[in-house]
Amino acid sequence: MPAVETQTLARAFSILDSFSPDQSELGVRDIARRLRLSRSTVGRLLATMHAAGILHQNPNTRAYALGAKVLAWAGVYTATLDVRARARSALEELHRLTRESVSLYILDGTERVCLERIESPEHIRVVVRVGERLPLHAGASGKVLLAFLPAERRKAILETIALPRLTPNTIANRAQLERELATVRKRGYAISVGERVSGAASVAAPIRGSDGNVIAALNITGPMPRVTDAKLSEYVELVIQAAAKISRDMGYANGRTRRTG
Repeated sequence: MPAVETQTLARAFSILDSFSPDQSELGVRDIARRLRLSRSTVGRLLATMHAAGILHQNPNTRAYALGAKVLAWAGVYTATLDVRARARSALEELHRLTRESVSLYILDGTERVCLERIESPEHIRVVVRVGERLPLHAGASGKVLLAFLPAERRKAILETIALPRLTPNTIANRAQLERELATVRKRGYAISVGERVSGAASVAAPIRGSDGNVIAALNITGPMPRVTDAKLSEYVELVIQAAAKISRDMGYANGRTRRTG
C-alpha cells in the first residue's frame, strides 16, 4: 500500500479512537488539536468518513459522532462472540457423539476463519487451528458460507477469488462450483470428500442469526477410513440438528433446518 494511503488510514483510525463514552461528539477543531493536524486535513477526513456512513454530523452543532456503519460493525463483532459462546455446548455434544473434530467457521472477506474447534481424540485426525484462514471453494464449511450469501455478494466473491486445485477432488471450475452451491442451498447442508485435504471428509450446516442470514457454518470432519459413506449420512443428520439448535438460540424463529435430498 502506498505511504500516502497508509498515512490516511492511520489518521482515520486515530479519529475513531478520539471518541469515547465521555466525549461522543467532537468538532473539527477538537480533533485537529488532539491529533496535532491542520483543521483543513481533519475536515477533509471527517467529510469523507461522514459520506461513507462511518461518522454522523449533528446538523445543529456541526460536531461529529460515530455513525451507523460503526454500529453495524460492532453488531457483527458482537454476533461473532455470541455465536461462539452459544455454539460451544453443541460442539461439545457433537464431539462426544462422533469422536471426530468439530468446528465453527465464519466468513471473513473472501476466506473462512475457524472461530472455534474441538479436535478429535483419535491419533489420526485433520488438524485446524482456531484463527486459521481457509479457502471458501474447498471444504464443506466454505461451501455453506458461500452458498447462503446474498446472490450479488456471492457473485462478487466468486469473481474475485482464485480456485486453486488443492487436491484431485477440489472444485476448481466456477460453473461447477456454482452448481454445487445451488445443490447445497437446496439440501441445506454441504459435504466434502477430499476437496481440501486428500483423505478427509466433512459435513457442514448453516447457522442463522435472528434476521435469518447465515452467520456461521458448523462442521464435522475426519479421515475417510473412519468417516465412511454411512458415517457421513449419520453426521449430516447430527450437524443439521445441532446447527438448527444454535440458530434457535441465536434468535432464528424458523430454526427447523431439515435434510432434503
